[in-house]
Amino acid sequence: MLTRVFYISEIVESVTDIDVLVILGVAQVNNRRLDVTGMLAQSDGHFAQVLEGRTDVMRTLLAKIATDPRHREMRSLLQDSIERRQFSRWSMGLVRRDDMAEQMKTLHRDGCTNNAQARLMIQQLMASAP
Repeated sequence: MLTRVFYISEIVESVTDIDVLVILGVAQVNNRRLDVTGMLAQSDGHFAQVLEGRTDVMRTLLAKIATDPRHREMRSLLQDSIERRQFSRWSMGLVRRDDMAEQMKTLHRDGCTNNAQARLMIQQLMASAP
């Protein structure tokens, strides 16, 4: 069974653009090995990430991500079963969304009221994706 997870977290102040590229590179290698796909969106202050993969793999991966010191206060916004991947071509894609910094800050603070709101936010984050 496949699971899609969407979370948002606050980026630690000391994280640089180089650190983000390292995160992306390591994720791409590891995700190919684990058969995980997804997207990492970055704004000025927050990460929002969508991950797709087998349920057992996702559980382990999320536990590891939650302890990563480069971000804090990871807030899960969506976790659901899926039949097909939305990001089948990306082992991990990166989109920079400084234009959505306030929305991401609010989402991190308040969360989502329902899954439809979380799915809409994923669509908005992808709007500038290659």
